[in-house]
Amino acid sequence: MIALKHMEHSIILLIHRSKVDMAFKASKKRERRSPDRIGRGSPIIPSNAIAMAYRREMKGLCYAMIDDYQAGIAEWLEKKQVKKVFAQDSADSTFQTLMKRLQLKWSKAFARVGSKIAADFIKSVEKGATSATFASLKSAGIEAPKATYNKFVENTLKTSETFNTTLVTKVGEDIHNRVYEAVMLSLTSPDPAQQGTSGIQAALRNVKQFSAKRVDLIAKDQTSKLYCVLSDERMRQNGVEEFEWAHSGAGKEPRISHEHVDGMRFKLDDKRLWEVGGELKFKKGDIGPPGWAIHCKCRKIPII
Repeated sequence: MIALKHMEHSIILLIHRSKVDMAFKASKKRERRSPDRIGRGSPIIPSNAIAMAYRREMKGLCYAMIDDYQAGIAEWLEKKQVKKVFAQDSADSTFQTLMKRLQLKWSKAFARVGSKIAADFIKSVEKGATSATFASLKSAGIEAPKATYNKFVENTLKTSETFNTTLVTKVGEDIHNRVYEAVMLSLTSPDPAQQGTSGIQAALRNVKQFSAKRVDLIAKDQTSKLYCVLSDERMRQNGVEEFEWAHSGAGKEPRISHEHVDGMRFKLDDKRLWEVGGELKFKKGDIGPPGWAIHCKCRKIPII
């Protein structure tokens, strides 16, 4: 009898201990925290519309200049003394006078109109980059992103406007030099393809093609670079210091180093992005964050 009671007591004690253990385990299970959720934004994509508008304005200015040069040269060629110039294989002072007049006229035009084109472009990019970054941050979980026009943003916009004005005016200078060279070759070159009016007309067509390609590169490259800088600052202002590299895969000859970093996460101030060689094995033309290198279509994805 005593033995039975002792056994019953032991069973009750065992059951009690089991309940306590189960309660303790259940309590620990309830208290276990789930992993922190990672906010992942949408890719920040530079505006093609802004780049196209910039290109259109620059191209209009360049084509107007080329057409004016073409008209001036056509009028010069009609003069009787020019025929003697071709016969003698020597340049005419009237041509030098014409080119100086056109150069002065269009250097002023590019300085005036080019600065306005650049200023309008910078304003559009700032607005577009901020909007694109905000949309990305919202998709990552930041409900109301903020933008502060601090000294860094102010200096970036001012410097970029000056630089883009220089880029635009440089295109005008290149057009003048190419037209001048073409006419001089038409007067002196032994190559029949470069001689006479046909040589000049062919050269002018080439100058138009050159200017179109040049302004297209400027528009795309500057839009992408400014988006890089401004989106970085907008991310910092909202406490976001990290991004994921998304390789575009759109180019015919993708950068191997950019394929290698696809999906990797970086801090905004990661020095490896600016190192030639190094851990990321970037070449000189590969350095910088997504979209910085010329023709790079890779994208930045904010990570919270």
